[in-house]
Amino acid sequence: MAGKAHRKATGLHWDLARVIAKLFLIVAPAAARLGEAPVPAPPALLPLESEELLRGGRARTVEFWQNWSRSLKSLDVSYSSDPSLAELQVLVKDMGYEHLATTTRYGNTCCASCGNVDTARLVNGTGFYAVAAAQSMQTGGRGDGHYCTSSATSRNGTVGMGCLSCAKGRFLKAHPFLYPLWAQPEDPIFNEEYRLVVADTCPHRGNEAWCPGADGRANHFGVKDHFDFAAPPPKFDNYYFVWSKMECPENLKTRYAQQSRC
Repeated sequence: MAGKAHRKATGLHWDLARVIAKLFLIVAPAAARLGEAPVPAPPALLPLESEELLRGGRARTVEFWQNWSRSLKSLDVSYSSDPSLAELQVLVKDMGYEHLATTTRYGNTCCASCGNVDTARLVNGTGFYAVAAAQSMQTGGRGDGHYCTSSATSRNGTVGMGCLSCAKGRFLKAHPFLYPLWAQPEDPIFNEEYRLVVADTCPHRGNEAWCPGADGRANHFGVKDHFDFAAPPPKFDNYYFVWSKMECPENLKTRYAQQSRC
């Protein structure tokens, strides 16, 4: 009996080992770039605190996503396909909004480009989220062109969103990656309307994959508008965002006037 129990336990250990080996084979190819120098694991395998998707990280560059996509082709596993832009545009209208944007996050800052405002202080208690709008959505800035911007003319598919521009919208259950979503359909991030205020700029340089540099140009994922969240809601994972412009409330305008040097 003891021998049978030992053989049974040993068999279970081998089954577990086989599962682990298969998981390793699935994940390992993502760490190679065409057989050359290793690249970081796809974002699906990175913790949310990873610096790869933050400003200055490699996931802000076009090259990262080109190499990452090639690596995924060698994976022997089924991934959720990212939706087409045509499918997304249908959702924009069906959900009652006007525009589509990609999203990233970068962390609160004391000195955002809209007059050195503190992004956390600006929105604290207001129910709004501070964002940096893509450079292509802004114009008329001072200095390097990013300081105290106004809204660019909405044309060629790009929507103007300069400093103290507000929007409302919802996150879609979709992102521009090939790996499955980890948030659940019933999670609040997919079931609440969010309000945004532009407090910063997402410059094209250093963010080439996400933030277009001129109106009418799309980012690496084919979308012309982009919001970089200072502090996004829980379970955020670069989901597409459907949205419309709205008038900023008076209390937010007053707070911005008190805090901004613009």
